[in-house]
Formats: sequence, C-alpha cells, structure tokens
Amino acid sequence: MAVGRRPRLLVAMAIVAIVALLTFHQRDAIADIRYKYVSSGGTATHSQKTGQPDPEAHKLPWADSFRDHFRAVTRLKGLTMAEAKAGCHWPEDQYVNFQYSPDTEWVVTQRSDTEIVSRRKLWQEYVERQMIPWDKVKNKFAGKGIVVVAGTSDTVMRLKVVLRRLAKLQSKLPVEVHYWDDETDENTLKELAGMHHAISFNDLSDPATNIIHIRKDRLVNYQLKPAALINSKFAEPLLLDSDNVPVLDPAVLYESRVYREYHTVFWPDIARSRPQNPAWALTNTACRTDEYEQESGQLMGGQAAGDYWNEFLLGDKDMFRFAWHALKTDFGRPRKWLTSVGTLNEGFYCGHTFAQHHPDDGRVAFMHGGLAKFVALEVIRWNKEERGGYFRHYKRAPSDEDPSVSVHVDIIFDGADYKPNHTENFKVTMCTEMKDVEARDFDEILPGWEKEYQAVGGYWQLEQETREKAEAGKAKGGGP
Repeated sequence: MAVGRRPRLLVAMAIVAIVALLTFHQRDAIADIRYKYVSSGGTATHSQKTGQPDPEAHKLPWADSFRDHFRAVTRLKGLTMAEAKAGCHWPEDQYVNFQYSPDTEWVVTQRSDTEIVSRRKLWQEYVERQMIPWDKVKNKFAGKGIVVVAGTSDTVMRLKVVLRRLAKLQSKLPVEVHYWDDETDENTLKELAGMHHAISFNDLSDPATNIIHIRKDRLVNYQLKPAALINSKFAEPLLLDSDNVPVLDPAVLYESRVYREYHTVFWPDIARSRPQNPAWALTNTACRTDEYEQESGQLMGGQAAGDYWNEFLLGDKDMFRFAWHALKTDFGRPRKWLTSVGTLNEGFYCGHTFAQHHPDDGRVAFMHGGLAKFVALEVIRWNKEERGGYFRHYKRAPSDEDPSVSVHVDIIFDGADYKPNHTENFKVTMCTEMKDVEARDFDEILPGWEKEYQAVGGYWQLEQETREKAEAGKAKGGGP
C-alpha cells in the first residue's frame, strides 16, 4: 500500500488497509527474526501447501507468513447477498442499530450482487497489490500500551479520569494520546504528561509522524480511533475510549488465555447486525447467529475505514470485526456478553454504561459510559444526590455466555417526567434496555463502584457546573 494518499474509497481493509498491517504487528516477535524466516525459507505454511486459507490463521507467528493465507482468501468463491443473509433469522424487534434506522436505504432496498462483486474485487485487489510491505514499517512497533484519542475539552476531562484510575490501579502500562491538530494546546499536553509515569502524544494530522494520513470530518470522527491504532508505536496496542474507565489494571488482559491464543480481543456490543447488511456478502461471510456487533470502547487489535463502508458500518466498531471476517482470521472474544449498568427509578430502568468483562474469568474489566456522557447533568445530579448514586442497578442476560440465544434489547428514551419533587421535566435521556430481564443491585457484581468512580473525579461535569455557578454568583454579587 502506498504510504501517502489513500484511495478515496478505502476498500474493505482500509477495512483491510491495515488490518493486514495490524494483523502483522499484533505479534511481539522481533522484526529481525521475522525477516530471517522469510529470507532463509522457513517451514511452509498451510496455505503454501494447499493453496487454501489457513483455518488457524490467527496462529501464524509473523508478518510475512500471512501473505499466502491472504492470497488464498482473495481466491475464494464469493457469496451472493441471498447466501450471506441465509444464516440469520432474528425477529425484527431484536435488531438494535444505533446508527441505522429501519428506513435506511440499504435496509429497505437490498444491494445488488453486481455491486457486491465489484466492491469485493476492490478490497481483494488492495490486499494483493497495495498493502504496506512489512519491511517498510518493521522497526516502528514495540511493546504493549494503551492508545487513546482525546483532544477536545470534554475528551481531555474524561481522559483525566482514566489516568487517575490507572494511577489508582498502579498500572505500569504506557499511554499514547492521539489528537487532531489544534484541538488541544501545549498547556493541556503538559498537564496530561504530569498525570502518568509514561505518556506520549501524536498529532494525527501530521503526515510526518504517521504511517497513514486521514481526513477529519466536521461531525462524526469515528475514523480517528482506527487511525490512532494504525499509527501507534505499540506492537500490542489496547485501544481505549476516553469515556471508558478501567476496573482492573489493563495489563492483566495481556496474560489472558483468550489474548494469548488470538492476539486480539473484540468485546461485544448490545446490538446485532442485520442479515441484509452488505458487509456480510462483501466480506464473504455468512450472517452469524452467535455474534453480536462489536463495541470499540476497548479493543486489543486493529484497522481503518472509507466512505462507502460507512454507509452500513461505523468508522470504527464493526469495521474491525468485518475486516477479520474478510481475511478469514479468527479473533478473540470474552466469555461473557456485556452487562448493562444504570438506574431503576419508579420501575423505569435506564442503562447508560456497559460493563465489559475479563476475557477469561468474567470479572468486570471496564466501565464504558457510552450514553452517560450525553445525559443531562440534572438527571445525573438527581440520581447521585437524591437516589443514592448513578451506578445502582444492572441487567444481565440469563444466557450471557451463549451469544446464539437472543435477548430482547432496545434503545429507549427517558423523558424523566416521573421524578418526584420537580416542577418541570428533565431533558430526554437515551437509555439501553434489556426487556424481560430483572434489574438487580449493581453492588452484587461490582461493590463500591460508585465511590471508586467519584474518587477519580468521574463526576467532573457536576463539579465543573458547581464551580461555574459559584463564580457567576460572585460576579453578579460583586464578591471576591
């Protein structure tokens, strides 16, 4: 692949546009050893012997040993849309697509097989002819570390919470912060640098310091996360959202059985991909009933996105999952499905955070507040000060270790007009819901989290609002 400009439609791997590269550098083998293997003619791979994709491609030990597997993948017979859809028959009310409504064009009108064949050919040609040669980047990657995208004022404040939590956990993992151009300043970077023992920064807009150069949109910028992962200096990166607070020291994840087997861990989302999503056919993958969408608040592994693919996949999230499907390489998954965490008030459950689990033993490893950051502050304050906390209840599927069993999930809206002692309604809040599942006391599975969250400044928005009101009152009253 050319290192400079990328094709406008970064086909499947941009999806593949550096799944290949990232699949390459997931392994912690020394680059020179990999090079010697290729130069001296090591043991032939499965794909070299058979001309077929390697059913255990995730075990290939070094970068160049993937070449023949990828070549075999591009020669597979393509699935039609009908063949790709055939594997899944979920009830319509069990789809939850955060970005795509039932009247979205590709949901209403199935994409043609002619289009699928044409687009599939693009990413396959990309794999065969344009990927970055390992030799050009083999000296860029080393070690393990956490990769975060943060630069705007809110993301920086959330990152501070994460850094305080890492300090509380005495984590030794280095942190790499990626930002865009002038969205942050030197004073902010200096402050962040003082909060962690090993922290570095990368401006994603600078072509001199990045393997690939991307565009930044004015509205949705999901592509910044895979770009940060691709441009990371770490050989084994852990991508972490700024609103995702570790419960365990993330270093323990590298020792998990799942990670050591697959060198990737993809955590699940609450949704399922629709059978008619073109990504199934484009990546030659039959729709799977044992698989939820992917949640990228935390991710061990990586890749990137393009305009065409963003029509039915977000610029992060399931681009990773389908990239691995496209290259017929298995990825690691935690044993337990996510747990919804939220509040129960007057019989109304509102899930605002996902508890994600340790891949092996099911302990809560992360608390990802994906919806919590959008909640009106008066709702958070009311729950915290009048109801005993904002992390009080949870819902967990009875079959959370069997993804083939569907749970009726939904995105609902809380108008908050049921709350007592208030003369006007709070703002509408978006919530996740698992219907027909009982809400239980969150202390059953993570006792004391409310205090832990408060101790690392998790309620910074409330504290900031209190300070601003106090300062405004002083100014109005002429006080000091």
